[in-house]
Amino acid sequence: MNMMWHTNSSLGIKIASLGTLFLLFSISLGSPLAEAASFVLENQDVDYEIEGGIVTDMVLDSDFIELIVYIDSTNDGILQISFPRVLFDAKFNDVDDIFFVIVDGFQTEYVEITSDVYSRTLIIPFFAGDTQIEIIGTTVLEKSLQEFISEPEIEIPAWIKNNAGWWADDLIGDSDFVSGVQYLITEKIMTIPTTQSGTSSSEEIPAWIKNNAGWWADDLIGDSDFVSGIQYLITEGIMSV
Repeated sequence: MNMMWHTNSSLGIKIASLGTLFLLFSISLGSPLAEAASFVLENQDVDYEIEGGIVTDMVLDSDFIELIVYIDSTNDGILQISFPRVLFDAKFNDVDDIFFVIVDGFQTEYVEITSDVYSRTLIIPFFAGDTQIEIIGTTVLEKSLQEFISEPEIEIPAWIKNNAGWWADDLIGDSDFVSGVQYLITEKIMTIPTTQSGTSSSEEIPAWIKNNAGWWADDLIGDSDFVSGIQYLITEGIMSV
């Protein structure tokens, strides 16, 4: 069994309690979970087991390359989920990459317990009362983010990378970065694909978006990857354009 423990020490990340982590590791060693079933997405089976709640729905969002699992959690618990690579995956330069996992708006640690040529299996902890688990990857239905976002629709002046780098290094605040990018899009200095605006009760920016900005500033990821984070802020209502 290849078990990989994925962590991130950034502020704002939701850290599981010791009890949940102990449960997580005990489950990963083969203990049965309370509920086991599967959802069919795009003619592909997504198998799951859950302890501490039930799965109420599952959606594959190709716009943001994410698998969203809706849960009704009555206790602290874990979700073990297996999905085929042809449906959903995370890769960088054809090598397996980590997923970003967000539970009710907080980036969350997870364990990848199996990975083969056909599928990947993750174990994700959650707290009582949590309702949504987002697993963000880089490919869906074997199409990459690059293929979903048309490059001619993206125009970003090179100097904006400086701002992204300063933000990633905490030299400017979240509000300064958001308002700056918002102004650039509104004034058509920066062009991104048409994105539906949403509403949100929170203005907190997920840590993975700041990470993306830093990687983009360092030329480790492309424009489309950076833009996916901006689009996420728009759809979540954190940024208005």
